[in-house]
Amino acid sequence: MSDNYRPRSLVEIMNDVLSTVRDYYDAEYAYYIEKEQGDIETIYEWCAENVEWQRDRLKLLPEDQQPKWMKEEITDTTSDSYSVFLRLGEDTTAILAVAGVHRGGCTIDLMRALLPYIPQAIALQKIQKQQEYLSYHDDLTGLLNRNSLVDYLDKVKEREPKSLGALSVDINGLKNFNKEFGREYGDEVVTRVGEVLEEYFRSAEVYRLTGDEYLVLVENTSYENFTKQIYATHTKLDNISLGLVSMGYAWERLDIDVDKLVTNAEVMMREEKKKYYKNLKRGHHEPIIKQDLLEDIKHGNFIVCLVPKMDVQTEMIAGAEAVVRYHHKDLGIVNPGKYINLLEETKLSHYLDLYVFEEVCKTLHRWELEGIPMIPVAVNFAGATLRQESVADKMMKIIDKYHVRCEYLEVEVSESGNDMNQEMLAETSGKIRKANVRVILDHFGAKDSSFSILSLMEFDALKLDKSLITNIVGNSRSRIVAQAVIEICRQLGASVEASGVETQDQLNVLGELGCDHVQGELFNKPITIETFEVRYLKG
Repeated sequence: MSDNYRPRSLVEIMNDVLSTVRDYYDAEYAYYIEKEQGDIETIYEWCAENVEWQRDRLKLLPEDQQPKWMKEEITDTTSDSYSVFLRLGEDTTAILAVAGVHRGGCTIDLMRALLPYIPQAIALQKIQKQQEYLSYHDDLTGLLNRNSLVDYLDKVKEREPKSLGALSVDINGLKNFNKEFGREYGDEVVTRVGEVLEEYFRSAEVYRLTGDEYLVLVENTSYENFTKQIYATHTKLDNISLGLVSMGYAWERLDIDVDKLVTNAEVMMREEKKKYYKNLKRGHHEPIIKQDLLEDIKHGNFIVCLVPKMDVQTEMIAGAEAVVRYHHKDLGIVNPGKYINLLEETKLSHYLDLYVFEEVCKTLHRWELEGIPMIPVAVNFAGATLRQESVADKMMKIIDKYHVRCEYLEVEVSESGNDMNQEMLAETSGKIRKANVRVILDHFGAKDSSFSILSLMEFDALKLDKSLITNIVGNSRSRIVAQAVIEICRQLGASVEASGVETQDQLNVLGELGCDHVQGELFNKPITIETFEVRYLKG
């Protein structure tokens, strides 16, 4: 993009505005400030020559120590400071001010006239910068896009690099990722591959060309270094999931034909892709075995994701449920139904449940250290885990290890599908609650659950099963049952959650019945902890 069409920076805009204001009032300082609930969120300063900058000092001042012109309008033009205010939102105020004024008796009409336009100019500049960025970058991964590649190809011949390496990368089976686990998870795979490419090709140009295809161009590198980078990248991606990508590459020096180089890399990649699908059809991927599961739990190949729980009335985040995604070394991403059954068959469920519990504790500990807003996070415990006599003690050791506040920990247990009787479930849940961890009775309303558990077991919350929610709009019996359960929970001092909420109508009915929290595809499928933080906790 030509510099003639470069959007002006915020600094340039504000320097022009504030220098004009400072000069008009012959002031030592001119400021534009945005305050939110008394705290300075944005500050721009222009000062006279040989006058010390005050911006950083002002930003650190507590509200009670801020100068008068930052706390109230000063329109008396005999004062040495003037300021005008503009309300931008419920808690946000914009301030245009001058301090150290040497030209007394002048009008403040200029500041009043300018102030409304400054936030608009800033917002417009941000939009322009965003549009410029999105023109040349992929909106999902932040990588360079095809427009950037076209721009690069126009200019690279002029630079005449001594050598050029091209790496073509394609994700195998991206459509299956999206189909099996949802688009959100497919996006996570796309993003992760891009991150690995940037990690190992720091000085290169990394492009996302289509949904599943990438291109890396490396100038002025030896063939040896180029292939080393490719090998390291392939190894890293294989460690994530064997067969995740197919790669092809080409390298030239002197008399470089860039278009031909890129084509050769793509041809090699497509040949590798054919081999992958041939092997897949021949059944070369081995089945999961017990040892695989143990090793993969130990090495963190079960990736913890979070499902948001939303407040029914406000539709704001109220908590989360931890779930896992499994990357097998040969099979790649495995359907949860397969490995959950295998875990139960091989008596390994407790290993995974306690692993997830510890990962959640790690996350809560990090949130507290980093000042990220805290919300309760629930972990599902299988019947095999609950049958262990020492489960509560193991939980407390993990809690103590990470100094987690128990008010943010929840364990979901279910009568449905367990080979535990109600008395055993009630006893185990009681031990967990004595450890100050909240217990949620999960899958209530499923075919194997019964109302009798409500009188035997103490719990903090109850989650209505998806089977009950599916028909809650059009089926009066489902609605009556749900309402009865909610009323009972109110009497027992327990809150009520609902899973499998897919439509606004379902949400509306649950709100009318007094349900507290909901989760389901209406809001979000499982997403990585990092994505969850950005989307729900970091504002």
